[in-house]
Amino acid sequence: MTATAAPSHRPIDPTSLGRPVHLLDAFARRWQADLAGWLRRQVNQRHRAGFEVRGASLARLEHEAEGSGWHAYTLERGSLVCGADRRLLLALMARRFGTEAPAEDTMATTTEERLAAQLGATWAGLAARRLEAGLAPEPATVAAPAGGVAAAAPARGTWVLDATVVEAGMAEPARLRIALAPSWLERLWTRLATERLPSSAQATVAPLATRLEFRLVAQLLEKQLPLSDVAALKVGDVLPITLGEADALVDGLRLFKARVAEHDGRLCLTCFSDSD
Repeated sequence: MTATAAPSHRPIDPTSLGRPVHLLDAFARRWQADLAGWLRRQVNQRHRAGFEVRGASLARLEHEAEGSGWHAYTLERGSLVCGADRRLLLALMARRFGTEAPAEDTMATTTEERLAAQLGATWAGLAARRLEAGLAPEPATVAAPAGGVAAAAPARGTWVLDATVVEAGMAEPARLRIALAPSWLERLWTRLATERLPSSAQATVAPLATRLEFRLVAQLLEKQLPLSDVAALKVGDVLPITLGEADALVDGLRLFKARVAEHDGRLCLTCFSDSD
């Protein structure tokens, strides 16, 4: 298997409409940092290696995943299925034992199979802690996964974490992938939804409809007078008027019509209707 570049855009997926998909790239970067930190502490510093994570993504498979060597791990929230290119496993094994990595077309040994299951459990645990934490700086704490049994490649439509790993001992980049059970994906959507607003603001920010304010002006009447009558007006004169429907205006625009009524000695507007 060869590493492929991540697309510059995320295709529309009708199954994730309404979900916080705009945060998936940020989540993938968090998982990339977790994986890079583990490689640095557990492999590079111990065995003088140079493994790096060049990129990571979380996306829905458009086709069934290729390759073999997939292992399923059981956790409290659901299963995670982990698969890594064999060149990555051989390079890690060579660094651990201080030997040259065998060719990929050689027969797998019992040691390699055991190491693949152990590393898969570690990687599944890393993914589970990140899925529980969402975008929080530090991963959450989860129980160690159980299992490590051989599993079929993830089917089309499965959501998969995909990381590209490079190292001088590998002729080309390798892929590490972890397929999410629906329960894990639902957990991630829930965690990411809480990231839309800072946690301190979630309980204090009112809905948009209650935060927007408009100045409503009531125009009670309009009366036309000849210029001569206006010029003859003096203090104490009374203009006879009849209150009918009033116009309700916002920023000078008439939006509603309303009737004028009296309540406790005050004029009020009632019976609003849309303006023509």
